Amino acid sequence: MNFLNAIFDVFSRRQSYEAQHLRPVSDTFRSRVVLLIGDVIGRDRGASDFWKEIHQKLQYLHGTMILAPDNRPANEVEDILQYLENCDSTHFLDFVEYIFQVDASKHLPSKSEFVDSINSFFDIDDLPYYLTDYVQTEEPGMYRGSPVKYIKVSAYPQVILKESQLVHSEAVKPALKLLTDPAFLSANNEFLEALEDYRKRDYGDCLTKCGSAFESVMKIICEKRKWQYDQKDAAASLLKTIISESNLEPFFTDPLLIVGTIRNRLSKSHGAGAAKKQAPQHIAHYTINSTAAAILLLVEETL
Repeated sequence: MNFLNAIFDVFSRRQSYEAQHLRPVSDTFRSRVVLLIGDVIGRDRGASDFWKEIHQKLQYLHGTMILAPDNRPANEVEDILQYLENCDSTHFLDFVEYIFQVDASKHLPSKSEFVDSINSFFDIDDLPYYLTDYVQTEEPGMYRGSPVKYIKVSAYPQVILKESQLVHSEAVKPALKLLTDPAFLSANNEFLEALEDYRKRDYGDCLTKCGSAFESVMKIICEKRKWQYDQKDAAASLLKTIISESNLEPFFTDPLLIVGTIRNRLSKSHGAGAAKKQAPQHIAHYTINSTAAAILLLVEETL
């Protein structure tokens, strides 16, 4: 029954914000997404399978057989289209995530281009949302007695909230794109969790996840470059190794270590002792941006 877990791991159920704190998606955005699906998938058997799978997921999500009962739909496609026209914005964003999870999504000629198209729709209507890309890994297998490599999806696209449009475009967005490389799977998961903790206002855990993502990236860099390190090494030791082995100037040490320093001083990963630690929102926001910038710098400098 693992498919049920994926059904309930959607945008509307991951957010802690109340509905009034989220900007509603526009009617034009809804129309563009549905039109794009029609143009890309078409109206043949593949389209029928696509809408049937989406309909089933939404039935489970809402615990109802008919999604738009007031309109008396004649069939599943009519039911879901009427539902998508009037549903809550958060549930439309659930639908956006479901697009990539159904088996019929194989009819999409280029899934990453489809993700880019939806992000362009967000930008056109100035909506504060961003759709992450697929994370795919290669796994060994056998086909007719011969070894082959299969592509496995490790993470499907998710809708996340953008905070500062400028900072998101200049730092966080490129970092998210970079981390979709299969080699950075663990760091990608940690950074996405940091963003999710920030949305939930769990700023202490946000700092912890930022530090973990930063350390994971440095370990991956060391592995790729075959630089000697220990799995138990913390941020300072890892960065010392990278700077000594690369062309990165030593004066970058303190600015880059700020992510680990903030994690050590303010996050929940270290005991607070007698003094209770409180990580304010603006510090968590700064740490997210610093983590993204640090990841970009290190990867571009070393790989």
